[in-house]
Amino acid sequence: MWFRIVSCASFLLFLVACAARPPVPPTVEVPRRSVAEERFHRALSLELQQKEQEALLLYKQVMEEIPSSRLAAKAAFRAAKIYWRRGYAGRALELLNMAVKTAGPQDPLYHESYLLMAEILYREGHRERAQSYLEEVNPALVSPEEYEALKEALAPPPPPRVAPKEYKVVLFVGETKMLEKEWVQVKRGVDLAFEGSWVEVVEVASPSELESLEGPFLGVVGPLLVKNLPPVLDWASREGVPVVTPFPVAPGLTSKSPLLFRTSLPLDQETSFMAGFLRSQLGVKELAIFYPSTPYGKVMSRLMSEEIQAVGGEVTLLRSYPPNVRDFSPYALELKEWEEEGVLPQALYVPDSWRRVVLLVPQLVFHEVKGISLAGTALWDDSRLVREGGGYVEYSVFPDTFTSHSPYLPVLEFYYRFKLAYSVDPTPLAAQAYDAARALLARLEGKDGLIPLEEVSFLGVTGIAGFTPQGEPVRVPFLLVVEGSTIRQMN
Repeated sequence: MWFRIVSCASFLLFLVACAARPPVPPTVEVPRRSVAEERFHRALSLELQQKEQEALLLYKQVMEEIPSSRLAAKAAFRAAKIYWRRGYAGRALELLNMAVKTAGPQDPLYHESYLLMAEILYREGHRERAQSYLEEVNPALVSPEEYEALKEALAPPPPPRVAPKEYKVVLFVGETKMLEKEWVQVKRGVDLAFEGSWVEVVEVASPSELESLEGPFLGVVGPLLVKNLPPVLDWASREGVPVVTPFPVAPGLTSKSPLLFRTSLPLDQETSFMAGFLRSQLGVKELAIFYPSTPYGKVMSRLMSEEIQAVGGEVTLLRSYPPNVRDFSPYALELKEWEEEGVLPQALYVPDSWRRVVLLVPQLVFHEVKGISLAGTALWDDSRLVREGGGYVEYSVFPDTFTSHSPYLPVLEFYYRFKLAYSVDPTPLAAQAYDAARALLARLEGKDGLIPLEEVSFLGVTGIAGFTPQGEPVRVPFLLVVEGSTIRQMN
């Protein structure tokens, strides 16, 4: 009995041993592309963290490891965007050409690369080449906003609008020796606004020249200096035309004349906007203010103190400093003492120019003042803040009326036209002058005559949408933040 059981078991084992076995799959070597893909995604993450130099090194490795692949084309495209942001147009175009040759016309990357090449060529002043590159783009495969903005900028100027009769706009020059650079920006903005229209721009250097002019008039842009306002307003009152100034004027000044309007950012509007952002978005309850002992610094510190209290916050530390101070270590040390005592304010507001900010912030880092946000005024909006302040000013926030980094279509169109016409970037003052002229031009839209300026509705490049009866602009300022090596619009 036992012998039979053992024999059967042995026979079954023999059958199992002889049965066909499934082949053992060969060892699969991880393809190099998987490693490259991991490297690409790491580079993309670094780029989003503003660590662009490290990202460039990884993108370069991807292009070298698997050339002629779509992943290499994607790496070339991302690297090109970094080089373009840094101002290296030639290198960016070289990489984009590489991406185009690899991607192929059926790939959206092909069209994105051509769109970016067209933008670069346009900004560099090569209009015809930019137009030919844009013709290669399939609009359905790229960002419609970017495509339409560039297409609009490259389109030939529209035929002049037929007005019932030719109007004139007075561009009041006045004394420009001290502010020549500012006046050049104003003139360029005004000329660009009236390009292709039936409006004649008449430059006037003194109030006495106004009396010899013959109309009809749309209005006045200017003056440069506040002291010239009374004679200009007297003349405008006799002619019944508005005066629109792109320059800063004292709070409440526009309410003293029904004919005076401005496109600059009112100081009280600026501080109200910033106080609301600090309180509602950053949760700031305690605010520190360091301000220069100048008229501007005193006004801005007072206005910010009032506005932050109005939204439920308070100023717990208020310090003034000499206008030309270069050593901010005593002020940084005071903040450090507050931090050690556990009463450090949540944000520091500095109503001063970027030149003082790049001296102050390194002292905060040196003395290890941590956990305090930085906020400023429109005077911070300068590329030199980022260039000279470096990582010390990262995540600082401040408002302005214009930024070339805006994604809005009217702003992009204005930027492209201005850069093409004058080969320089427009400043906020140029944009404010452009909007002042556009506001006067919009008066022609009336069916039964000229529209009063306070009733005009238009979308300006400075965020302006019209004027109050008191002559103040109706707008939400642009909120800007420093991120890495760029200034970005937040709202």
